Amino acid sequence: MLAAVIFGVIALLQLIRAVFGWQAVIENFNVPVYFSYIAFIAAGYLSWHMYNASKK
Repeated sequence: MLAAVIFGVIALLQLIRAVFGWQAVIENFNVPVYFSYIAFIAAGYLSWHMYNASKK
């Protein structure tokens, strides 16, 4: 359940970054905003599956 919550928080933060257009820079590389949409989908997917796994 803890992993589901962590992935859910990460997904939410990625969505907020994408919606507000916040910049992310990693060692002089500007990370495009569309990466956050991809990360939102991936983290949301992992959160959902971790939640379902915790119910079994």
